[in-house]
Amino acid sequence: MKKISITTGCIKKIPCLHISKGKPSPSTVTMIHETPVELRINGHSFIRTQCMAHEVEQMAVGFMVCEGLLQKRSELKRVEADLAAGVVNVVAEIPHARLQEAGAHIRLASGGSKTGVIDLMQEKVKNGFIISSKKTINAEHLISLGIEFNNFAGLYRDSRFVHSAALSDGITIIRHCEDVGRHNAVDKVLGYGFMEGLRFDELVLLCSGRFSLEMVSKVACVGIPIYVSPAAPSVEAVELAERINMTLCGRVKKDSANIYSASWRIESTRL
Repeated sequence: MKKISITTGCIKKIPCLHISKGKPSPSTVTMIHETPVELRINGHSFIRTQCMAHEVEQMAVGFMVCEGLLQKRSELKRVEADLAAGVVNVVAEIPHARLQEAGAHIRLASGGSKTGVIDLMQEKVKNGFIISSKKTINAEHLISLGIEFNNFAGLYRDSRFVHSAALSDGITIIRHCEDVGRHNAVDKVLGYGFMEGLRFDELVLLCSGRFSLEMVSKVACVGIPIYVSPAAPSVEAVELAERINMTLCGRVKKDSANIYSASWRIESTRL
């Protein structure tokens, strides 16, 4: 896996008192800066979020894709980030009606993210949305990917504060991102995939956080068929995944995993 370097402006070494076996001693810990970043669309303020000030361009694009604002790669013209001002501006050709509709649905949802993606997905489901991808993954490859993802030597190991997300073709991990919120981490990898022209219906998404209804809706909006996590889903997340034909693979660790929906995508090499 290619490791993406994190700017030193995102982290800080802080002195603390460490206690081990009842004995205190001075120590140093790695901590993460939460930075307020404003997303602007064509120069107009849209939302603000707290995030790591790293890969904010991909995060902004990923958020817009999940919210239905960006629907074609040709609509995206350029992304401009000014971290000193805490601003990322996405220049895109988006119909005014689409902007108005998305803006009306943005709200505070589970996990502290500002999103209308749950409402957007429920509307899609009413209109018959399903994930039609025929993508499958070998059970052994699934476990191997989960182990590689869980063991990634990123900022979580040092800070115990961030979430991780990654895109995979089912065999290797293509891109890995981290952020203070799992929704931001997912937006970053999805933004990368959109900007690079990757086919989401052929990819697997891995995420360190739990499968909430919000997160399953977010991943479903781009058509990713297989969603993997070391954590577990809610009842509502599984119900949505079953309805839209998404494969949820949870509690992935060591040599085991739980498949909660669309289990036909998991191929076994053993009879």
